[in-house]
Amino acid sequence: MRARMRGMVAVGAVLATALTANPQPAHADLSLDVTPSQYEFAAAPGTMQTIPITVRNVGSVSAHVVVSLADVVSTKAGEAKFAPPGSSRYSSGKWSSVNPREFDLAPDAFTQVRYTVTVPSGASGEYATLAFFTTRPPRKPGGFGLAEAVASRLYVAVGDLQQAGAVEAVVTSPTSSGRSYAVTLKNMGSMHEYFNGYIEVKHGSENVDKVTLRRTLVGRGQSMVVDAQGKTLTAGTYDAIAIVDYGGKTRVAGKTTFVVQ
Repeated sequence: MRARMRGMVAVGAVLATALTANPQPAHADLSLDVTPSQYEFAAAPGTMQTIPITVRNVGSVSAHVVVSLADVVSTKAGEAKFAPPGSSRYSSGKWSSVNPREFDLAPDAFTQVRYTVTVPSGASGEYATLAFFTTRPPRKPGGFGLAEAVASRLYVAVGDLQQAGAVEAVVTSPTSSGRSYAVTLKNMGSMHEYFNGYIEVKHGSENVDKVTLRRTLVGRGQSMVVDAQGKTLTAGTYDAIAIVDYGGKTRVAGKTTFVVQ
């Protein structure tokens, strides 16, 4: 079985929202820290696994924390959208629970939340969900409250995981400062992958430009469009070849031919 621990990579952005009818400057007195912020673990079909998540209040005021589960779905453009647990095709949210669901944390105190997943007997591949930890601000008439949320992303690997990726399309167009390139990446494997690579721009046999593609997380079964900017080209016929590493044994490529007038 190929289940990989890729480290505690932070994926949960801190979301802060001011809740007040009379906004005032915010004070840096509220802050949560969650460990791990990302975790990958293996589980056999038909079994239960429990993972401890440590939540620490590193701020200077007490916090009331509410725990919830959610799915995150990325559009092709890379926009993240949150949905109820179990909404996405490869979600483990419908099999998951957290305990406790809410608690109080004094400054510099911590508690452990138990994340439990019960894997169905027919599951195969990788499944994911988010555990959200959100503070509930006190409500005071005319006062100021700050709500903060952090997330831990949890991946469960069931059975043998397979890697497969492709470049679905390469599109280019002129811009005021050069040329834009849009590369559509497709994850056809059974686990999430980080795609990275570059575009070679050729005029005949001559390499005239090399454009780096940003490292991009592509979830299981998802496609993602990565944009990049290249230099201005003189008139002629060109090939743009996207060469991409998705973590497998070989790289994949896609090509488009275009004419500059």
